[in-house]
Amino acid sequence: MPAIAAGLIITFTADHSPVVGLTMLAVFGLGSSLVLLVTALRMRAAEPVRGLHRGLSLVAALVGALAVAVLVSGAAGLALLLLLIGGYAVLAGALELVWGIRHRDRSGFARDAVVIGGGTLALALVLAFVGDPVSAVGFFGAYAVMLGVYLAIAGVSLRRAASAEEGAAS
Repeated sequence: MPAIAAGLIITFTADHSPVVGLTMLAVFGLGSSLVLLVTALRMRAAEPVRGLHRGLSLVAALVGALAVAVLVSGAAGLALLLLLIGGYAVLAGALELVWGIRHRDRSGFARDAVVIGGGTLALALVLAFVGDPVSAVGFFGAYAVMLGVYLAIAGVSLRRAASAEEGAAS
């Protein structure tokens, strides 16, 4: 939900300045961190995806807090916007991609982790060639919407698969 919210706000806001981008990055980062942390705390300790959620929660909280700090300091500019979004994309994308590859035979979440990790790293690559705030904020907004929609579909698919397995077991 934080990804969809940030992406839709960016999509329907005419102002694509670094301030808007950093504000939405803070919303995305802090909101995602909270959702991931609550989800991780509700999982069994032996659940393999629990560690991934905790790591991603830490990365998202860090980037969200840094975005807030930049906004409060009044130093919002293209360089810091690209640094924070790009840094998030590299760290979170690599973490998710590596986790997905390492757990591809052990977790139903692995395929989704590979797709999301690859997409997040693609965001970092695209941002490396961006030279204006409108494009940077726009690409971040597009990424956030696609991520949110993908996660919603993946969640429904996994829930449906789990229900089918429970029905077959009983």
